[in-house]
Amino acid sequence: MDIASDYVDYARGSRFQDLPPEVVDYAKILILDTLGVIIAGSSAKGIGTFADLLRDWGGKPESSIFIYGDKVPAPNAVAGNAAMARANDFDAFHEKAMVHITAPIVPGCLAVAEKIGGINGQDFLNAIVLGIEIMARLGLSLESLFLKTGFQTTNHIGSFGNALAAGKLLQLDRQKMIHALGITYGQIAGTMQTSVEGTVMVRLQQGFAAQIGIFSAILAERGIDGPQEVFQGKFGYFPVFHQNRYDPALATRGLGREYEITNVSIKSFPCCFLCHFAISAMLQLRQEEKIDPQEVEQIRVRINQGVFNVVCDPLPSKRNSTTAAEALFSLPYTVASALVRGHVTLEDFTVEAIQDPGVREIAQKVTPVVDEEIEKQYGRAMGPAVVEVSLKNGRKTSRRVDMVKGHPQNPMSLTECEEKFRACLRSSAKPLGERKASALIQALRNLETLSDVSQLVDYLR
Repeated sequence: MDIASDYVDYARGSRFQDLPPEVVDYAKILILDTLGVIIAGSSAKGIGTFADLLRDWGGKPESSIFIYGDKVPAPNAVAGNAAMARANDFDAFHEKAMVHITAPIVPGCLAVAEKIGGINGQDFLNAIVLGIEIMARLGLSLESLFLKTGFQTTNHIGSFGNALAAGKLLQLDRQKMIHALGITYGQIAGTMQTSVEGTVMVRLQQGFAAQIGIFSAILAERGIDGPQEVFQGKFGYFPVFHQNRYDPALATRGLGREYEITNVSIKSFPCCFLCHFAISAMLQLRQEEKIDPQEVEQIRVRINQGVFNVVCDPLPSKRNSTTAAEALFSLPYTVASALVRGHVTLEDFTVEAIQDPGVREIAQKVTPVVDEEIEKQYGRAMGPAVVEVSLKNGRKTSRRVDMVKGHPQNPMSLTECEEKFRACLRSSAKPLGERKASALIQALRNLETLSDVSQLVDYLR
């Protein structure tokens, strides 16, 4: 039998009552984090245009486009909201599975909950967790992910996870839930080319992925069927997209007993996670060594090949980013910002900030190189990174970072997560105000007690 059957059986049998307390607590933190980055993403380039199009199309008023306020059909609402979640590349990430794991699931479940009405906090949390658990295992099972295949597996996996989470909320029977996965498979798409070039499509791809999952679950609910051997069939996902290079044991291991959600990292910096290790190393050097940017001769950053391919190549354009979409995927720019400003924040990706002469000068001195030892030991991983700074007086210094702030083994505190949420509010396309922000935080703290999670949306428009 195809593992689609295992996933469906897990999804249909999952219950909030079986979730460990630490899983529930972390799920609530991840939801808060995701809603924060959605709010910040509402003002990113291309998002307003996308939201306007979705609003112009109109349709049955089922679910809200956050911040912009209008209600549209649920698949269209989640397309806009998930695009906002990925807009600034500030959303949570599962490092080992290498997927943006909350950006599709949280807005997807909220859209379906609002469409249905009356979904309580416990059922909502359970749907969030099961979607994340499926996504994580699919990512963990793959031998080669986007760093080598060129496929944006976050989009693929996010579509599957959303289909199952939506199917759970819609209370689909077993056969219809399998059909939802099959219908999803017929639509998945997304490549890394848009990330390499730093285009707005990075944001919209995530929206389309989330939309596919919701749309597929609704189609299955209406009686449309799809293929059943979704993952392991002759032309299933694993053979077609990954040449059968996967571990079937990892694809299902521990479902319902072990929880990968607790291995999700919360981002400290609003940019591609591949840059975070070098940023952290540079910030350490700046603080501990009191480095004056004017005295820097060269900055050498040692990384693995996958990191180089996405955020360092082609080097001339990565050193000379002109838009936020480009700068988010530029190791030279983000490392230069860390050195010159002492931080990498949402404000560092405005047009004015990207054109800062001091930062651009330092970016020209950043030379990334593939370290053979790092590649050998950590070829699939995001890190580590070693930053080596050579000063004009001949002095050299370096730092290595293997684990960034926000990883569950180096976690952000609840207070830090709330501070990140409030920082995101400053970038909203429409001011929400302190009252709404505080009310939303309080509601999420007690999410499992809510009788209808649709009331969360009232704080997001």
